[in-house]
Amino acid sequence: MGQSLTQSPAHPLASVALTGDLARPVRLTVPDLLAWPQHRARVSFECATSGVQHHRFEGPLLHDVLHDAGPGFDPARRKDRLRFLIAVAGADGHHALLTWAEIDPDFAHAPVLLAVAIDDTPLDRAGPQLVLPQDRCGARHISGINAIRVDGRYPSWT
Repeated sequence: MGQSLTQSPAHPLASVALTGDLARPVRLTVPDLLAWPQHRARVSFECATSGVQHHRFEGPLLHDVLHDAGPGFDPARRKDRLRFLIAVAGADGHHALLTWAEIDPDFAHAPVLLAVAIDDTPLDRAGPQLVLPQDRCGARHISGINAIRVDGRYPSWT
């Protein structure tokens, strides 16, 4: 599943690079993301410029995909995963930042999706979309995700 970041893609599909504090950094396409359990969400985003938008999304949970990439949590540090941030970038330059606690089942357990389809239209060529169904405003919705970086390199406060 997925390609090593050192391999060049064998097909013209859009891909997303998972990098950062991960044991298994990888580049994934929409077909690769179909290997995880798929979740559906009907979402209404209120947008300041275009009003309320209604869409149906389908894809794996961001948590499941990143967890399988092996985030570098330190088992010797209690609650170490709480210091990890997740930076998501789209091909259009749009960015969003999440915390690991937002998506972790032991904390907020937000059903954040890496959508592989919108309104029953596959996103193979455009790339996955970041969907936060719990957000009222769609500002953290990112189309054409090309990079996700997991970063836990923050010193502890003492």
